[in-house]
Amino acid sequence: MTNQIRPEYPRPLLQRSHWLNLNGLWNFGADSDNVGLNQQWWRRDSWPDVITVPFCPNSPASGVVIDPATTCVWYHRSFELPEWDSEDVALNIGACDYRTQIYINGQQVGQHEGGYTPIHLAIGDYLKPGQNQIALRVTDSDSWQQPRGKQAGTTRWPIDYDGVIGIWQSVWLEPINRVHITHIGSHYDRAEQQLHLVCTLAQTFTGQCTAALRSDSEQVACAEVNSQGRSEVRLQLAVAEPQLWSPDRPFLYDLALSLVDAAGENLDQVASYTGLREITVRNGKQCLNGEPIFLRGILDQGYFPTGWYTAEDDQALRRDVELTKAMGFNFARKHQKAEDPRYLYWADKLGLLIWAEMPSGRIFSSELVTSLSAQWLDLVRRDRGHPSVIGWVPFNESWGVWHVQQRPEQRAFVDGLVNLTKTLDTSRPVIGNDGWEYSSGDLWTLHLYHEPERSLDERLAGLEANPSQPVTEGQRPRNGALQGSDPSNLPMLLTECGGIGYQGNKTQADAFAYGDLPTSVEALEQEIRTVMASITSSRKLQGFVWTQFTDVQQEINGLLYFDRTPKLPITTLRAIFGPA
Repeated sequence: MTNQIRPEYPRPLLQRSHWLNLNGLWNFGADSDNVGLNQQWWRRDSWPDVITVPFCPNSPASGVVIDPATTCVWYHRSFELPEWDSEDVALNIGACDYRTQIYINGQQVGQHEGGYTPIHLAIGDYLKPGQNQIALRVTDSDSWQQPRGKQAGTTRWPIDYDGVIGIWQSVWLEPINRVHITHIGSHYDRAEQQLHLVCTLAQTFTGQCTAALRSDSEQVACAEVNSQGRSEVRLQLAVAEPQLWSPDRPFLYDLALSLVDAAGENLDQVASYTGLREITVRNGKQCLNGEPIFLRGILDQGYFPTGWYTAEDDQALRRDVELTKAMGFNFARKHQKAEDPRYLYWADKLGLLIWAEMPSGRIFSSELVTSLSAQWLDLVRRDRGHPSVIGWVPFNESWGVWHVQQRPEQRAFVDGLVNLTKTLDTSRPVIGNDGWEYSSGDLWTLHLYHEPERSLDERLAGLEANPSQPVTEGQRPRNGALQGSDPSNLPMLLTECGGIGYQGNKTQADAFAYGDLPTSVEALEQEIRTVMASITSSRKLQGFVWTQFTDVQQEINGLLYFDRTPKLPITTLRAIFGPA
């Protein structure tokens, strides 16, 4: 079986020198009648299909078509275990949607819940020299009590897309010791002139953790600390004259970390990187490295024509970052998807600011509270080392907390998760409920699409004077802020706007966009310019997010078609959206 699919190392923030890529062709079976457990499919010899991992079934790149209502699928492949000199071996799956049971050589060795969080499992006790077998049973449901993002069920809401089930990020093995680093977080404090690191370990450990910061192979700073029997280690590295990271100059330092036990044995050694930058909110201003920054953003759903959630290759991820910057944007709001770490790597390397957003559920319940909270905190731990990530968004437009105005338990859920996020990271703003119904958080973010009857400044001034006035109309209007919360002294950002659709020569029966469709590229350009003129003339806004980066399936309000072809020349888009 080939391993030439997505061959790059999948986890750039925490790289080990030895690893085995398990992407490529896997045996596959859709378990529509849910008989696989009784029939012990983890032991079966013949399979009905072959799927290309890491692409989800029904995406063109996967090579497999199944009934969209399928809620259980199985994967299987064999692999040759390298002759690694290590105490253990870890199985890593970047993401697998939604509940995953893992079998090695006929034994169930672990399970995982969550469609966006990584799987990291020690499996060395179940492996043998030479050929080994791995099987996965993956179940999903149409329940909106679980975090689903914009995955539709068997029918689409106008802004939802085809669902995902199974593996959709890379799968790999690597040799490890029982004690090893699992996560790295970092942030730089300009006043202290210190880089703060936090290393999460697989288990408690007594020994030395060492970190070395390098630039062009020259050591800039180093630190060593005794872990004192803990499973989390914090280090501070003094960097007095840093090369600061920014979108205009995304300078990255190399970072090397190691664990050494009391006997002097090197238990783990990983390669990483970091960007030294500081994001703050002070005196009503959002600042990057002490200077106010205006966020020129794009809403990006992270869907790809052939792989849906999964880019066909690493260059496609890089190209999306490059296209975003080429159109004049310095910022992307990744919407209702926890993005592939390789995308975040390219944002780090090329200089694009990112908000990381939790995919929502839509039915408030005890299950949603527990699953969303646990999975969100896992994602914060996964991504808090990326310098490009400058904001955390646990909720969008009150999805899953539809009655947050009336039900105190829903408000407590939002406020509680804002505060829990801050327990893991105080160095980035938290946007508690993006769009409306503000109750807590560091920025006031609003979703306002164009209204010719009222100017944008009139609408913003009204909200500033009375934050609890409605932002939306209809049977259940949404207010700008909840009673008892006053965000008027916070930075105000327009984090959804535009949404102007255009099909060109295409005709799609279920096409969706906001408002009437322009009939020509000239009319499209004029409408975009009209909306942007109201945004750039606003005296109150500190940023905007345009809806959206590309068309996605039935949604036709992208600046680019789904295949990334621009609807207007890139130079024109840059003239409209770029810095003045």
